[in-house]
Amino acid sequence: MHLNKYTLLFILIFLLCGFFKNICIILFIVITHELAHVFVAKILGYKVLSIEIYPFGGLTKLDKKLNDHIIYDLFIAGAGLFLQFIYFILGKASLITDTLFLEYNKAIMLFNLLPIIPLDGSKIVFELANYFLPYKASISFYVSISFISISIYTLSNLKYNLNNYFLIMLFIYKTWQIFKDRRIIYYKFILERKLYKFKYRKIKNKNIPITKFQKDIKYYYYRNGKVIDEKYII
Repeated sequence: MHLNKYTLLFILIFLLCGFFKNICIILFIVITHELAHVFVAKILGYKVLSIEIYPFGGLTKLDKKLNDHIIYDLFIAGAGLFLQFIYFILGKASLITDTLFLEYNKAIMLFNLLPIIPLDGSKIVFELANYFLPYKASISFYVSISFISISIYTLSNLKYNLNNYFLIMLFIYKTWQIFKDRRIIYYKFILERKLYKFKYRKIKNKNIPITKFQKDIKYYYYRNGKVIDEKYII
């Protein structure tokens, strides 16, 4: 785990302004949020590669495949938000009474629900899309929703501050990165199916092009009276 350079600047500014308690609360919420992701990932058997802490949240990188179970990805993506929801419930039950903590927790929780890359809300939207759409189409949907949400977020926050400028630039950069690499991501998704064995949620006997492959579904083909595994088609 390491702090991003902008986070260090953010901490320094808060400390110089005398907001010691504020920065401690924000870091506690953000770090425990990321540790919740790590906890669930470890339970599911994944290796954690890195955790980077930003002023608004964190980015946890895992050693995992694109073809892993949708439900696993949903559990991991929602773990941090679930922990923050527990904080929220504890506040409602008066078991957490610090008003500042509860305000920051609510703000960070709602912020992370936004369907903007790389926030948790976008990951949840992406995995839900994979239930209904081919993986290639899900990537396009994922990017489109993020760009639309960035536009709405920008228009809704016309009174900019330095942190907002940083966030919007980061959102645009991360979303553009996925858009630019969308073909590479799709080819990696297909290549994984050729190289590795996965436990799929469903099996379908359907002659469809590989561009229509869905995550968590294995395909078989009928060719010349024989059943052919998708690996041979790929």
